[in-house]
Amino acid sequence: MAAIKQRKGEKNKSVTSEDAKEDDKIYNADKQSTRKSGEVSFGTMLLFMTVFLGAIGCNLYYFYSKYGIHIFLGHGARDFTWTPYEWRNYIDENENTVLLIGGPHRSGTTILWEAIKSHPDVAGFGDPFETGVDYSEGILFQEVYPRFGVGLEFKKNFGAPNENEKNDGVGRYALLPGVHWTKENKKELLQDSSTLSRLLNRFAPFWDKNKKVGSDGLNKSKVWVEKSPQNGVLSTFLEGIYNMPVMEDGSVDLSSSAKPKRSATKFLYTTRHPIGNVYAIDKFVKESMGGFIDFEILLRNYIQLHKYMRIDEGNLESPIMWARLEDFTSNPPKVLKEVFGFLDVSNTDDVIDDILKEVGDVHSNPNGKYVKKWCAEGIKEHGHLLDKYGDDLKALDLGYDLDLC
Repeated sequence: MAAIKQRKGEKNKSVTSEDAKEDDKIYNADKQSTRKSGEVSFGTMLLFMTVFLGAIGCNLYYFYSKYGIHIFLGHGARDFTWTPYEWRNYIDENENTVLLIGGPHRSGTTILWEAIKSHPDVAGFGDPFETGVDYSEGILFQEVYPRFGVGLEFKKNFGAPNENEKNDGVGRYALLPGVHWTKENKKELLQDSSTLSRLLNRFAPFWDKNKKVGSDGLNKSKVWVEKSPQNGVLSTFLEGIYNMPVMEDGSVDLSSSAKPKRSATKFLYTTRHPIGNVYAIDKFVKESMGGFIDFEILLRNYIQLHKYMRIDEGNLESPIMWARLEDFTSNPPKVLKEVFGFLDVSNTDDVIDDILKEVGDVHSNPNGKYVKKWCAEGIKEHGHLLDKYGDDLKALDLGYDLDLC
């Protein structure tokens, strides 16, 4: 019996030893499997992080290559620190002129600005890489007055607009209530001398140094030009800023005796045939922003914007000039000669020839394709709008013939 028990014990011991060996094999296999699994997870994670960081790097490089260092530092990093009185004194003593260009979007503000700032006596902002904003428009990087929804079209309005979006942004901002800023309705800002210094301290670095002027542009230039289409609804307010009568103690003296002897500002309004302008904005909004604006809203915006410009023209104390895109594109030398004469800078043929060489080719008939489109299909769909708004368009006295076909 004891022998039998001993054999049973030996058998049990043998089974236990074999089981242990099998367990070790399973454990080691599991351990190796876990290790391999961990190695795969780490590799996958590394690959993911590489792709993720690479995508971020590509995006940052794209925006840097387009908008420069300002996407990292912001525009305020370059601000001057002059006091309001220092600016008032500097402008008056040096008899500098600030030329403000405004008008409908897609009406030639940019091409005229490009030509004007190419003049040796004019300082303008550099390209978007130097300014950090599209089209180098001052309204986009200042903090004194609103931007009227410009740029918000990229975030919304994919497809037909909602009711609450119909007056927002490019092609419709002039329909917003309160969009027309004047000396009268913004008196509080014009009684605060920091309004002048905040604006000029922001703009000055971009006039003072860029590829075109090199450095010391403020001193070298007689005229400083700023172009933003929205200047067309800000004119008398802007006139009030740049001509603000600031005293040495920083106070603002609004009495007539304290006003500057000469206006520091001049205004250039651009315009374009209403049909060409409406179609050009429609094309821009659709192709560049993926949006849609009703044709009638675009036409109403055009009319209202010009109404504000006409109102301001009658109230401005500064010299003002109008330039039609069609006149400039059909005869650039003639219009530039008039503009430079208006600015009291050299307008000889040699100067203008050099400027046009720098600007490059100017499309001689920018409205041609839009006139064809209007006559082929547009007039059938929208022709009734010319009957509806014809009197308003004629009252603007822009000299355009509405009978294109």
